[in-house]
Amino acid sequence: MQTETMLALQSCLKRDESKENQTRQMCLVRMILKINQDVVRKGLMQIEHYKSETADFPMLWKGLTLVRGGMEPQDVVSILRNMAVANQVDLLESLLVIDGVQSIQYMRFPDQTKEWLFSHFHVSMHEQLTMCLKDLDIDAWKPLCGVLSKEEIEKLLERV
Repeated sequence: MQTETMLALQSCLKRDESKENQTRQMCLVRMILKINQDVVRKGLMQIEHYKSETADFPMLWKGLTLVRGGMEPQDVVSILRNMAVANQVDLLESLLVIDGVQSIQYMRFPDQTKEWLFSHFHVSMHEQLTMCLKDLDIDAWKPLCGVLSKEEIEKLLERV
């Protein structure tokens, strides 16, 4: 994330360091990584399957719909930053959503996204976060089924 975005958010938003908020943010990290993993394996069309799961995180859903709609990365970040400020979203949640949505948009491998997201937590939380994600089996060395879905490949071939 750009330094300007981080500084803008830090100066405008409060950080809730309560146990409840930390647990909520772990759920957010898990959800982002699950979506990231699915999108990298099956394509951007998979975003549509997560509407109900993201109900507790409207900023995340907004970012995902912008990505699915093909909006430029810098525009997505600007919209999410404005949304965070206007709605007084928790600082940690805002940073996680922005970095998570960018990772999904750039189709980063989930283990890379995990490192980006973990960097927003104190080092003492990393083991707990890792345990929370254990069943997702995030590993860049596993072969992927393909970056684009069959439908997306067919649409691309029709344009040629």
